[in-house]
Amino acid sequence: MAVGENKVENIKKAITLIKKATENGSKVVALPECFNSPYGIQHFSKYAEPIPDGETSQALSAAAKENNIFLVGGSIPESDEGKLFNTCTVWNPEGMLLCKHR
Repeated sequence: MAVGENKVENIKKAITLIKKATENGSKVVALPECFNSPYGIQHFSKYAEPIPDGETSQALSAAAKENNIFLVGGSIPESDEGKLFNTCTVWNPEGMLLCKHR
């Protein structure tokens, strides 16, 4: 999955690919590292968001629920209490965050 500098477009692309995977029978879908932003820590401050309240997390939660799948959210830049992390999320078919790994 090639990403660009437009976070909204990157998320839309991921959602489209998730839908395509489920249409082909996938019950577990995994996205790549830094799928919502350009790769590199120099981009983290610009693209970072809270988990699970950020726009990417909300989109992944909805995609997992709408497609009735387990979804591994690759990784995204996370902001938490002034710190930045490269964080992977896992969502269940009800759209609930099961866990995150930094």
